[in-house]
Amino acid sequence: MRKISYLGIAVLLTACAHSGVVSMGPDTYMIANSEWGFTSGSYQKAKVMKEASEYCKSMGKEMLPIGTSQNDVTFGKTPAAEVQFRCLSPVDPELKRPTFQPVPAQ
Repeated sequence: MRKISYLGIAVLLTACAHSGVVSMGPDTYMIANSEWGFTSGSYQKAKVMKEASEYCKSMGKEMLPIGTSQNDVTFGKTPAAEVQFRCLSPVDPELKRPTFQPVPAQ
């Protein structure tokens, strides 16, 4: 019985993965998140975009997304998303309205 309990705890711990904010270079970061369950990749993307925005705001900067990816729940995959972004000063000339392209289906 104890082995079953440990197995259950192990499954729950591996069902979620969150990278936190990871530096990729000067003012450039990424966040990845996946959660087991019946959510969507879009929901996961919204979560990481919100976290990225809050991270930049905590430094008095604005978030500029430079890349995103996501996958929905399918057999053998959990819904997941990743965002790469920059934290820029509100007067930085590089800060402009992002233009997103549709992500090709994988």
